[in-house]
Amino acid sequence: MKTNIEQVELTPLTVKVASFNLFNYLEPPLAYYDFENIYSGEQWAKKQRWLNEFLTEHQPDIIAFQEVFSAPALADQVRDAGLNHFAVVDEPSVVDDFICRDPVVAIASKFAFEEVVSIDVDKPYAAALGLERHFNYSRKPLRVTVVLPDIGHCDIYVVHFKSKRPSMDELPPPTTAVARNANYGELLGRNVLGQWASSIQRGSEAALLFHSMMQRRVKTQNAMMLIGDFNDDLNSQVLSFLTTKELRFDKNGLGELASYPLTDAYQLYCQSVSAASDKQTSDGEVIRSHRQATHYYAAQGHVLDYILLSQDFNPAFHTSTAEVSHYHTEDRHLINPQFDRDSHSTDHAPIVCTICSRR
Repeated sequence: MKTNIEQVELTPLTVKVASFNLFNYLEPPLAYYDFENIYSGEQWAKKQRWLNEFLTEHQPDIIAFQEVFSAPALADQVRDAGLNHFAVVDEPSVVDDFICRDPVVAIASKFAFEEVVSIDVDKPYAAALGLERHFNYSRKPLRVTVVLPDIGHCDIYVVHFKSKRPSMDELPPPTTAVARNANYGELLGRNVLGQWASSIQRGSEAALLFHSMMQRRVKTQNAMMLIGDFNDDLNSQVLSFLTTKELRFDKNGLGELASYPLTDAYQLYCQSVSAASDKQTSDGEVIRSHRQATHYYAAQGHVLDYILLSQDFNPAFHTSTAEVSHYHTEDRHLINPQFDRDSHSTDHAPIVCTICSRR
């Protein structure tokens, strides 16, 4: 007797992950940084509308935010877009009851959070690096743990590393009357010191966080994502170790080491394009060479916003469970802005990567 067994084709899980620097997301009548910086009702509506349109068009399942001042307003807005789980672990500073400074990071998700953690500086390691006792993250990172179908537990870290803006506050007073005499030598020297101070802060933040991530990975073996505004090129001296894949003095543990490095999601997307076209150089290299900037300064474009993924999302790794199938940089408002649509958008290009399970 013949039995007809219906073949059911399982659809791989698809997850869209995004990073979005909101650029002063602050509900009026509060002001950002200065008492004059208060959105009118119309300006605030335009800013929220721009975010709504982004969420509607791209429909992210997980989105990391930077430059958040009004977390309750943001939680309400993303909830209306179906992102019912929202987390923030810090608060901005408020001066004179209405001037806000020190914005924070946040995350919204369609997947429930099993854990929400504020990442603090590991003081003994900071001291070992020669950092002062009061050293802290310029913006406190957060970690949430979610369970992704087909993939399992995943730790998602949201960051906004220190900017390149020169840190002048800790410098001694100038040795000459800079403002009065326009002593450009003094100004140049102090500017270099301030830039290096910012680099030390940014690099130390990244190194300490990376170490915390590795400790967590050793303990749980959870998949990992590191998402946010890095405020620097990933290949810069102060950030390049985030994607390091080798131990300088130990070549014997390469097999065990392979599960720990992080990889830029854009790089993984380029690899997937090359593999799909069966051309290991041409298509992937064309895409890589045309990577869109996520921020512009003095008409010069830079990639500052990243999504880094653990080897669980790298098809080249033998136990990977997922891969990056698409990557998008939403930069229309930066390269071809229209006032009515974009006047209160953001100074960064949000990024979106699509992850598919490999089953």
